[in-house]
Amino acid sequence: MEGWDPNTKSTLTQIPLLATKAGPRDGAAWTQRLKEEYKSLIAYTQMNKSNDNDWFRISAANPEGTRWTGKCWYVYNLLKYEFDLQFDIPVTYPSTAPELELPQLDGKTQKVPSFPFPPFSVSDNKILIAPSFFIL
Repeated sequence: MEGWDPNTKSTLTQIPLLATKAGPRDGAAWTQRLKEEYKSLIAYTQMNKSNDNDWFRISAANPEGTRWTGKCWYVYNLLKYEFDLQFDIPVTYPSTAPELELPQLDGKTQKVPSFPFPPFSVSDNKILIAPSFFIL
């Protein structure tokens, strides 16, 4: 976490670390990884709510935990903009980041160039999150 600002460090210390490096092909290890992911998501969501910084809801759309759906939103000038959110966990996860899709924006915005630096980039209405951000 060297080089990160104090707010980011403080946030990350409040989220349970992910210790299991496993993907959807790894059977029981993947189940353990999903449990860790849920614990981290719950902690992060609760922290955001307590700081009045709530901005997304997601849940697994299938029992295997490889398809996720939800909502994300942004408030600007007292108007709430809400979008559907969906993504699939790649079979090579956590080495490969999931592509977060906002289908309602498909075809409505310019293509945004990918940024070569972590933790995320935006391209074709998909948000790419660097897996190293999740594996702490």
